[in-house]
Amino acid sequence: MLKVISILMISTMLFTSCKSNKREGDAAMFDQNNIDVSQTVTAKAPFSRGVNFSAWFETGSAQSINFTKYIEQDFIDAKSLGVDVIRLPVRMHSMTGGAPDYTIDPFLFRFLDMAVNWAEKHELYLIIDNHSFDPILHTPTDIDKILIPVWTQVAQRYKNQSSFIIYEILNEPHGISDSRWGEIQGMTIDAIRAIDPERILIVGGTDYNSIGKLSAIPHYQDKNLIYTFHFYDPYLFTHQGAGWGSPSLESLANLPFPYDRSRMPNVPADLRNTWVAGALGSEYQRSASPQTLYAALDKAAAFSIERDVPIFCGEFGVYIPNSQNEDRVKWYRFVTDALNNRGIAWTIWDYYGGFGIFNTGAGNFNHDLNTDIVRALGFNPPNQTPRRQEPLRAGMTIYDDFPNRQFVTTSYWGNADFSLYDVNAAEGEFTIHWKNARQYDTFSFDFIRNEDFNRLVSGGFFLEFKAKVSNPVRIDVRFVNPENLNSTPWRMRYSIDDQILPADGRWHTIRIPLSQMHEHGAWINARQQWLNPRGEFLWSNVTSLQFVAEHSNMEGISLWFDEIKITE
Repeated sequence: MLKVISILMISTMLFTSCKSNKREGDAAMFDQNNIDVSQTVTAKAPFSRGVNFSAWFETGSAQSINFTKYIEQDFIDAKSLGVDVIRLPVRMHSMTGGAPDYTIDPFLFRFLDMAVNWAEKHELYLIIDNHSFDPILHTPTDIDKILIPVWTQVAQRYKNQSSFIIYEILNEPHGISDSRWGEIQGMTIDAIRAIDPERILIVGGTDYNSIGKLSAIPHYQDKNLIYTFHFYDPYLFTHQGAGWGSPSLESLANLPFPYDRSRMPNVPADLRNTWVAGALGSEYQRSASPQTLYAALDKAAAFSIERDVPIFCGEFGVYIPNSQNEDRVKWYRFVTDALNNRGIAWTIWDYYGGFGIFNTGAGNFNHDLNTDIVRALGFNPPNQTPRRQEPLRAGMTIYDDFPNRQFVTTSYWGNADFSLYDVNAAEGEFTIHWKNARQYDTFSFDFIRNEDFNRLVSGGFFLEFKAKVSNPVRIDVRFVNPENLNSTPWRMRYSIDDQILPADGRWHTIRIPLSQMHEHGAWINARQQWLNPRGEFLWSNVTSLQFVAEHSNMEGISLWFDEIKITE
């Protein structure tokens, strides 16, 4: 009885606290143990809190880095929130010339130099994270053959930079033994130290940088290391809607945090015979409890205290599409409070992406920030002003040496060789080079926000670009509607053949009247289903412009595209 009375008294105290400190109170509403702060680590990182600038340098080659996805203003904006560190994932290994030397493409350094300079200019720590990993394939046991030469080149390039620049040796090693990974990581540390003796290095354990593998990291003698882990517990909550795991969780939605029996969703039909079905019962109640989550983070803090080394949570976050905003807010507040209380530095995953801090893919800092999430993280967002969606009234440049950051970002699908920065340009410095495309390979310009083209269509505007090819080809250029619960991805296309683009190896200007494009149909990705045209394409809701090898394989064929624009 005394215990019950004590709990009621604590609850009353917490309710009162909620009125004076909403951030602290919200966490306390479902965590009465929040008043019992765990041990704080004593060895601290030089930074405290930040974000991941994801999907920037995570491309299949340096030639396909969409460099204008982030600009200097993004560094300025992030710092204004209260960020003091940016983790920059770089798929380094895919940006080399291959064995045996693994020479890094100079384009990587050209772009990375600018990110390094922006970070130093604005006094932000920049973690160059070697994000060369496949979540499905195991880390090779001979990864040292590429890891060491790559880091040797990076260390040589930046050995004279300030202490704001930090290296993270490898993101989320997995499927490799602790002993072998510990050996390879140690060899890499030594290789970097031979060039750059003082640089802070970030090291981690196996099993995707799990907390449970921190203690398996060797006792390295190097004193300038920070030890990292990632935190996505409970997994079913943070990854509901994600399609890349096994099994896919695309059908899982509206799972609450914290556990709330009255709000638990039914098990989706496609998950009934998987481990997920059982985990959504009492197991989720346990895994989503404050006690379980605190216990995991206490292990990380205990490791730091025992070894007297700094520790860093490099990734944590909740996937947006199928999670409720109020639950995401509670989770972020809970986790950041827990990390801060333990003195653990952190960077959230991510910024613009599917785990990010914006309401939509628009990513406009003054109009689109999810201020609830930003405040839950302890950041200070600027006032947001509504941005009205109005029909486009003027043309735009889509690609001119670089993708136009104001309107688009780029993506590509398939196995083709793709470069945004070929030097055989029609005008300016660069052109797009597309080679060895197989049927249905695609590169696209995704609009920063869905655009209304109605006025442009009725006003007689054209899609215009320069192109050249030496072999006869037939490709489609198309505009596409978004695919979501409220929209079908209908396509409006125009087919280009050798009558429009002669196979003479010379530059030709192609002008396609928007009003003369034809509806093609729709491919529903979620259901793997094709729909024939129904006259339902919406020029008022365009999400991307795509170039597609729709009609055949084009292996051995090179195409170039330049000066892509919408014009009168």
